[in-house]
Amino acid sequence: MIHKINKRNIFFILILGHLIFLFSCSNEENGQPADELSQEEEASTEASEATREVDESKGDETSSQDEAMDEEMRGPLEDLMDRAPEEPKNLEEIVHYPTGPLAGRDYKEEMEEMKQVVKDSLPAIEEEVDEEYLNAWWRAYRYLFAEEYPNPDQIITEMNLDYFGSPGIEDPRYQFKEQVNVLVILDVSGSMGNSIEGRTMMDIAKDSISDFTSALPENTNIGLRVYGHEGQRTGKSKEQSCEISELVYDMQPINNGEFQSVIKSFEPTGWTPIALALEEVKNDFSEFPGEENTNLVYVVSDGAETCGGDPVTVAQGLSESNIQPIINVIGFNVDLEGQSHLREIAEAGQGVYTNAGNEAQLQEAFDQAEELMRKWEEWKNDANKDAGQQRSGQQQETFKFMSEWLNTNRNEDNNLTFVTDELLKDGYITAEVRQFIREKSDERYNLYVEIHDQKHDELMEEITNNYEKITSEIDEQYDENTGSSE
Repeated sequence: MIHKINKRNIFFILILGHLIFLFSCSNEENGQPADELSQEEEASTEASEATREVDESKGDETSSQDEAMDEEMRGPLEDLMDRAPEEPKNLEEIVHYPTGPLAGRDYKEEMEEMKQVVKDSLPAIEEEVDEEYLNAWWRAYRYLFAEEYPNPDQIITEMNLDYFGSPGIEDPRYQFKEQVNVLVILDVSGSMGNSIEGRTMMDIAKDSISDFTSALPENTNIGLRVYGHEGQRTGKSKEQSCEISELVYDMQPINNGEFQSVIKSFEPTGWTPIALALEEVKNDFSEFPGEENTNLVYVVSDGAETCGGDPVTVAQGLSESNIQPIINVIGFNVDLEGQSHLREIAEAGQGVYTNAGNEAQLQEAFDQAEELMRKWEEWKNDANKDAGQQRSGQQQETFKFMSEWLNTNRNEDNNLTFVTDELLKDGYITAEVRQFIREKSDERYNLYVEIHDQKHDELMEEITNNYEKITSEIDEQYDENTGSSE
């Protein structure tokens, strides 16, 4: 290890050397052998080195933890030209492509704000640049405007959630049981201290979760698990923070006063051991087997695992266990890498990923969860749908889903095009750059339309096939019960 020596240390070493020299002369005059003195000096030097290495080791450990926390707190748009993902080429890449900070914006109403985000994130291009640089600039620019495109394949999962208890839902986890249990897993890591529109993400999440849990049906069991609540603020290292996740509100019918008192006590500080938290879920639901209970998990996180765990594998294992949970993930103001990671967790857990960039979107995500609870109450009151109603409803949902896909694609294309035109007027880019972006944007738009058309047809065919299967099974059951087949 090479240690940097400053002027003060050099001065100290010179003084120490001079004193040793004088001490050596004195000892020789007193008759002490020089080789004995040499051994004493060597021992003294080794002791000093050991002490210094311990101190430096502590310093290195502190520095390492600071660097880890800096990584935890890194902003979503730093080094964007180096970090922006490649342009998606197929459906799987599209749905896993991260949502940009300008998603959901409207150039007609927010042009100046949108231009400013671009200027804060990317350098101006006022002269000719090479193709490699231009492609890197485009990738970063395109990411800024990237909208969220839910996986059309996942609409079948969402339909299962929408039609809990309906005929033809084969997976038992989507069939209503007498008891529903909800576990909220809250990220309290250091980055949750970042602010959105003047409020910390932590405070927004606390309020949204409190509103959600207080609106659930009276007999619903509620639990709250946290991670990242131990860290620098509480005197814990990264290693210690990564080994702690606690069930701070046991699974039980909610007492709103007690629940709010518990959740309000946490402040962001540590790291993000999502895998550890999910590993504990099986214990949290140990008294609620899936055969008799509908078990729902909602993970609220602002980023990916930072403790080296594998939450995707853990979520898949939970999904296949006897508690049969549905693991939904709400990504709150998530960075580039985090969005794809959190989507994979939800997919592995047979749940739905929802991206929320601000307080209103987070509240909307919890509103959707409340709607599922309302359906549970309806089911308990025998409010069910027959197979024909289910098919009609699913067809309408598919049409609505795919129409929103097209509208989102159109909005993204408009934002890209018109903001680009304004950047040219401002002199921030050249005419050649605008032409390049136009061509790239057209390619992107046409690809998304083509994928939409293909997936729409596939989904409609699947719905029809499911309907025919359901009605066939109903007819067979009717024949068996009435003897009509004889």
